[in-house]
Amino acid sequence: MKLSKMVEDLRIGLAETRLLSRAVWLLIAAFTVDAIAYFGFLTLMTEYLSSNIGWGDKWSGWGVSLFTMSVTLFMLGAGTIAEGFGLRKAVLASLLIATVGRAAYSYAPNLAGLATMVVIVSLVLTALGEAMLQPVVYSGVKQFTDERSNAIGYSMIYAWMNLGVMASAPISSWIRPAVQAVKDAPPGAPAQSSGFIAWLASLTGSGVQAVNWTFTFVTFLAFVGFYFGFRKRDEAARLRPDPVSETIDPRPLGERIRSYFADGPFTNARFMFFIFMLLPVRTLFAHQWLTMPQYILRAFGPEVQDRMEYLVNWTNPGIIFIFVPLFAALTRRVHVFHIMVIGSLVSAVPTFLLCAGPSLPLLVTYLVIFSLGEALWNSRFLEYASELAPPGKVSQYMGLANVPWLLAKGTTGMYSGYLLSQYCPDKIPVEQLQTGKLWFIYGCIAMLSPVGLWLARHWVMGGFASEAEKKAV
Repeated sequence: MKLSKMVEDLRIGLAETRLLSRAVWLLIAAFTVDAIAYFGFLTLMTEYLSSNIGWGDKWSGWGVSLFTMSVTLFMLGAGTIAEGFGLRKAVLASLLIATVGRAAYSYAPNLAGLATMVVIVSLVLTALGEAMLQPVVYSGVKQFTDERSNAIGYSMIYAWMNLGVMASAPISSWIRPAVQAVKDAPPGAPAQSSGFIAWLASLTGSGVQAVNWTFTFVTFLAFVGFYFGFRKRDEAARLRPDPVSETIDPRPLGERIRSYFADGPFTNARFMFFIFMLLPVRTLFAHQWLTMPQYILRAFGPEVQDRMEYLVNWTNPGIIFIFVPLFAALTRRVHVFHIMVIGSLVSAVPTFLLCAGPSLPLLVTYLVIFSLGEALWNSRFLEYASELAPPGKVSQYMGLANVPWLLAKGTTGMYSGYLLSQYCPDKIPVEQLQTGKLWFIYGCIAMLSPVGLWLARHWVMGGFASEAEKKAV
């Protein structure tokens, strides 16, 4: 693409943001502020469950995996049910439920023997709130945009969500080490801080707990802001009303299930192989919150530990924000399957850089290259699903295409905590850690995706031709 054409497309895209209504921007704002809290919690969840709640590495990995998997599972029905009460009420309900869940989660360490039970209930509530919010917000953007503005509306959600992830980093990396320094100060030592940090330290048991309470308040601010900002008259100004009743399949549940398995994407062997072959490389995405935070906190010195959130929540979202649209433009003529092979390879290979042991330059290099690989292939992943889907079954194919991501969330934690306890346990000298073995295992798992796709390339790519012929009939 010529530079002049890219500049012109960018100018047009920016001009189209003026077409977005006040209601759309309020929905995006609520979603973005909640994203700050969600990823702020998620980044420290393994550390919090392991150290503050006392679950240890193994069970904290399971807990985080089940939580993230629950968010996806609940999305299958919670958003539709919530939307039936009206868009405004649905968004407010989701933010309120998430606030209550996060408050209980943050308070749990103060409850001694009841902590585990409270954490489980709080994570279910938080997952339910998050599962309600995302589909409702996306549905809202559809309803408040038209054919001219819908593309820019959806892109703004994606862009601002990534900026929300980045915004969580400076908040967390400021509060966590500052409060922890106050808590670790010996009795009678001069005050290390004053004002807000000292107040947080007096109310909480650790720096991580202080961060959790801060993001609970951020979620509550999203609720208050949307309550007063998004009025009933805004909801009435929809451009494309999309009642839930119009999306409900009138057939009995049993008939719908039989039809899905007998005449749906499950019958397409190439499609099933393709989407599940990408599961191994997707485990690296789950390790960004299951393994990476504790790896940095255990294997590096204080100067890196105190900036952990920047490494985890700035590098990847920043690169995604910049390079996804750029790579989409540059590779639009390249076959989508080739992009999957190359992109998954770029994501997987840099993992082996971490086998050399803890090194900040190698860690940053890994995060950058891994993120570039994600920007290259992840944005075009669903293109394959839509290309193979027969007429009338696009939603089925695209829905199933997200199942491997659900499984990656759920299965990665089943072994990540155990491997952390074996190769990167807490409170032992750095020289005794075996982090190289840890990342070698993860790298080998991720490499199964590009290798498997390349070996089956002729068979899988034949699916494009055969499906194109079916659609032409």
